[in-house]
Amino acid sequence: MTLWARVGCWVLSASVVACGSQWARSPAPSEPVPDVAASSGGGGAATADTGRFPTEDEGDARTRARRGFYTQVARELGIKRGLPVDEQQGTGGSGISAGEKRLCVEALDSREPVTVVSGIIRFRTQGFVVVEVPGTGPVKLRTDDVTCAVQSGKALPSLSLSEGTEARVAYVGEGEEATARVIRAEPMRPQR
Repeated sequence: MTLWARVGCWVLSASVVACGSQWARSPAPSEPVPDVAASSGGGGAATADTGRFPTEDEGDARTRARRGFYTQVARELGIKRGLPVDEQQGTGGSGISAGEKRLCVEALDSREPVTVVSGIIRFRTQGFVVVEVPGTGPVKLRTDDVTCAVQSGKALPSLSLSEGTEARVAYVGEGEEATARVIRAEPMRPQR
């Protein structure tokens, strides 16, 4: 069974358009589904290739992985997800700055689909991190001004993460466009 959405819009007057949608479960179609076509009403049309949608099991597994990972990070930072953060809120001394905490709140409250991987941080520099994922190899990820990085229960700039530590990373995009949203590095362990 597959989850399908049906969407339609109707022009009610010169300045009013009504749209509606319906979700339904039905058997998957036996023939390939054509590209989506949209018309501007003036005779022109556009075709958009929406790509392959994940199956229910794939979607559910990705959502569970993201939810569990984001819940763990929020608990470590003492953040209540879904609540706004005061502009002035932060911890003094070596605690979390208001800016870094706000970045983490925004990243953890985001509902964008992410891929979650675990591995070891092999390299990091301004705007870039490489995580060695067992069985997959190195995953090269961009970091940007909305990347939430956490180590030892503190929100940090991604450049402050320690190389050689185990990490779990949630990222968006594919290939060269893959961008880390949340990086949780394990605390450094003393070397013997």
